[in-house]
Amino acid sequence: MSEGKERAKTRLENLQTIEPLISSLRVLSLSTMQMAMNRQGSLDAYAKRFNEVADLVRKIADRKTVVRVQEESFDFRPVQQHQVLAVIGSTRGIVGQYNKNLARLTREYLDANPGEDIRVLAFGKRIHSVLRYEGVIFTERGSLSSGSLPDYDVASELIREWDQGFEEGSLEKVSILSYRRGSSNTDYQPLLAELLPGKKDPMVNEDEEVEEVWPVPIVEGDPDLIFERIESHIIAIQFYRLILDSVAAENLFRFRLLEEAKENTSNLLEELSLEVQANRRKEITQQLQELLAGSGMLAKR
Repeated sequence: MSEGKERAKTRLENLQTIEPLISSLRVLSLSTMQMAMNRQGSLDAYAKRFNEVADLVRKIADRKTVVRVQEESFDFRPVQQHQVLAVIGSTRGIVGQYNKNLARLTREYLDANPGEDIRVLAFGKRIHSVLRYEGVIFTERGSLSSGSLPDYDVASELIREWDQGFEEGSLEKVSILSYRRGSSNTDYQPLLAELLPGKKDPMVNEDEEVEEVWPVPIVEGDPDLIFERIESHIIAIQFYRLILDSVAAENLFRFRLLEEAKENTSNLLEELSLEVQANRRKEITQQLQELLAGSGMLAKR
């Protein structure tokens, strides 16, 4: 009985030590998810304002789309084109299934496109080992976020790199595989999004009446360069939004697992507390019986 009592007591003490840590991680995951969603809302508001300005500039400049003209190369060798598949995995642990789903979909995407030169970029160190297990050849990259914030410097550098490759003709397409929000704030699914070349549709419907702005803004500079910068910025906004979606999804996964762990820990604490109390009562009863027997009181009775 003593061995079982000590084991139950040790488990109870360990769980009492772990429970505050689980609760803290749970609160941190929930707050990070909410901050990412709030930043996403701010980004959406900014994107709306930016699109309104872009539409106005397009209307004034009388340009509906920007046609990227690639200069003919004097090198007679054909340009070898490739595609980029960027997989945004988790930056921290406790979300194993999160990374497994992304790795499985990466493998399926590569198997569905045999013969294509697809270069996989894996962001987030936690997904690297899972991709290796799936047999995926990839380039290791660091995190695209810090807490609830996208790493704007890294993301901007990637956009410039991909945009340059697309302009030169060496890059055919950039796709992002990441978790994205569905119909509700708690519905996130791993989906594929095409970032480049992106849609070249007009931002506004030609048949839609646009309210005249007064005074008319003055647009200075090369229209081609202006629209190129606008499109590049729109792509960056889309990329930032995908990153924020991933941050929110990762922390939602972690919160759910920690919530389950907290409930299990609470149940175990209750069970072990009852077990320790029962063992303590048995121990006290045994000690009383020994005292009574030693004093001769039990024999008299």
